[in-house]
Amino acid sequence: MPLGIDVTEAATPMPVLSPDTSCEDALGQLIIGCCAALDRQLAVFLETEDESGPHKARVALRRLTTALDAFAPILRRKQAGKVRSAAKRLFRALGEVRDADVFLASHPGNSEALGRRTLEIRRKTRKMLRDSKAVGFAPGLLKLYGSQELFKQNRRSQIVRAAPVRLLAALVMGDAWRAARSHGDDPAKMEEVARHDFRKDLKTLRYLGEFFQDFWPAEGWQLFLARMQELQDELGLLNDLANARQKGREGERTEVTAALKRATGLWAALSTMPPFWVPVAPPAAADPEPDL
Repeated sequence: MPLGIDVTEAATPMPVLSPDTSCEDALGQLIIGCCAALDRQLAVFLETEDESGPHKARVALRRLTTALDAFAPILRRKQAGKVRSAAKRLFRALGEVRDADVFLASHPGNSEALGRRTLEIRRKTRKMLRDSKAVGFAPGLLKLYGSQELFKQNRRSQIVRAAPVRLLAALVMGDAWRAARSHGDDPAKMEEVARHDFRKDLKTLRYLGEFFQDFWPAEGWQLFLARMQELQDELGLLNDLANARQKGREGERTEVTAALKRATGLWAALSTMPPFWVPVAPPAAADPEPDL
C-alpha cells in the first residue's frame, strides 16, 4: 500500500458497457462517467480538506485520457489533443497536492510544520484552479461530445464509430498488454523513471480492462485484476518512497528491497497469464473416418 493514505481507485464505478454498443456511444458513456466523477472530486477538493479529493480526481482524469487514447481512431486529432492537454494540466496541478498529502502522512513527527506547508499548497492550487476555471473542463467536454465536433466525419470513421465496441476492445487491450510487457521481466532491474513508465502502462491496461470488464470471461478477468491490484500497490509504494527521497526523506533500504522483490514475483505471475481478452478457438473437428 502506498505511504500513509488510502488510494483505492475503485471508488467511482465506470458505466457498464455492452459488447454490441457502438464505439461512439461507448466513448460517450465513458466520457459522461469520467466527467461526473471529476466534478464530484473537484468539489471535494475545492470545498473541503478531505485528502481523497485530489487523488480521486486524478483517477477520473487518467481514466478519461485512457478512453481518449483507446478511441483515437474515431476522434479528430486536434480536438482530442486539446482535451488531453487540458486534462494533463489539471492532473499535474492536483498531483502536487496529492504528493504533499502522502509526504505529510509519512512524517508524523514533523506534522505541524508539514501540515502548514501542505495547507499552503492546497490554498495555492485551489486559487489556480479557480482562476483557470477548472470546473468548466467537464461541462466543456460534454458539450464538445454532444456537438459531434470531437469526431472524425469521413466515411471510414463513420463506419468505425458505428461498429460494435467489442471489436475495438480486444485490439486496444492487446496494444496495452504489449506496451506493459515491453518493459521487461524484472521491475527490480528498471531505473526509477522506467519503472514509473511501467506503472503508468499498467494503469492503462487496468483501466481498459475495467472499461470492458463485462466482455471478458469472469474467471480470467478476476484473477488478472487481483494480481494487477497487488502489483500496483507495490509499484505505488515504490513511487511514494522515491518521491519522499526527492523531498529529503530517506526510507529504509530494506523497505525498497522488499517491495521490489514482491513486485518482481507479482509481475512474473501476471505476465505469464494467457490473454483472457483473446477468444479461445474451439478445437478443430476430427475428420470423419472413411467407410470401409
